[in-house]
Amino acid sequence: MNRIKNKILLVGILCCFMFFSVFSVQAVEPIKITVDDNPLVFTDQVALYDNEKELVLIPLRDVCEAVGAEVKWDSSEQKAVVKLMNKSVDVPIGTSQVTVNNKPVELEANVVIINSRTMIPIDFMQKALGSKATWNKEQKLLSILDRNVKIKMASTIGPIDAGIVGTLTERFEEKTGVNVEYLGAGTGKALEMSKTGDFDLVMVHAKVLEEQFVADGYGTERIPVMYNDFVIIGPAGDPAGIKGMSISDALQKIMQSQAQFISRGDKSGTHVKEMELWKDAGLTPEGDWYIVWEGGSKGNTATLKYTDEQQAYTMIDRATYLALKKDITIVPLVEGDESLLNYISVIPVNPEKFTQVNQSLAMDLIKSMTSEEGQMIIRDFKKDIYGEPMFFPNSVEWNNLSK
Repeated sequence: MNRIKNKILLVGILCCFMFFSVFSVQAVEPIKITVDDNPLVFTDQVALYDNEKELVLIPLRDVCEAVGAEVKWDSSEQKAVVKLMNKSVDVPIGTSQVTVNNKPVELEANVVIINSRTMIPIDFMQKALGSKATWNKEQKLLSILDRNVKIKMASTIGPIDAGIVGTLTERFEEKTGVNVEYLGAGTGKALEMSKTGDFDLVMVHAKVLEEQFVADGYGTERIPVMYNDFVIIGPAGDPAGIKGMSISDALQKIMQSQAQFISRGDKSGTHVKEMELWKDAGLTPEGDWYIVWEGGSKGNTATLKYTDEQQAYTMIDRATYLALKKDITIVPLVEGDESLLNYISVIPVNPEKFTQVNQSLAMDLIKSMTSEEGQMIIRDFKKDIYGEPMFFPNSVEWNNLSK
């Protein structure tokens, strides 16, 4: 018990020491913060400004939650963890270095604890979260802009898991300095998410759903970016005997033999394509052999791993297979049919329906992805690792160059 009390006392002393070492007490005064022009209401600990050191510290949780981030405290590591879409930021106490997706980022001052709250310097907002923070000394006002200075994209999970989304957006960020945030979900869910106006564009791969999204006025147009293909994959021993068959014959053979087949069942682009193939074959998959996996919404990577564990059949995109083929034993058995092509498009969210949408920035990102440089990135992506392409360029600009 004494050890616990001593530890608590030591932490308290350290917190006080950090407070007084950062601020000159007489010079400290509270300040106001706005986030996207809305006044921020502090939970308890207010933002502070030290006139002598000309240093502003702001409460991490209040500000991060105001821009839509989730903040958790890791007591064992004495750090806060901030999660915002594709970003994960570790914020350790007593240092000026944080990590953004495991990459170190140096801040202008140490992160400290004041009144049991994690306090950060204002450059954290730009360097870690891509927001813009402007300090007005005369008005004692910190203005944070978030929604209008960055791009938010909803995306089908496969291209995120493969890494191509990260590669394309990182290149855009390097060239423009504009931050891109993206969140993965199955195509159906990604389109539903984009109907809220919280995203500027969506990357998806289900033509029927995409066309309906545009027809309903949520998106402006379908813009082709890239494609790969789906494969029917299963145990190397191929108990259903489908290797080399046509799609229709293979699906019929799986159904007749009642070999276990795993479906994502989540209205994702992969699931939509799978159901189209069953329909084209004149078949309705049902029975104990046809498993609609409850974890399907986790994406193709998770689904392929589960299928391998079950030694079953499934339909999956080639990029996912290539990324996992060293770790699984199931193999492609039916492939190469034109009906298995997997076209991936982007759709700008309609600014006439949602005034908060950043159409200009969204179009800049789309132009970057569909440009010759962006298409070459897609063409060459991890080809040296797998010996074959994960994706093929398919923008209008690229196809015009190829003519």
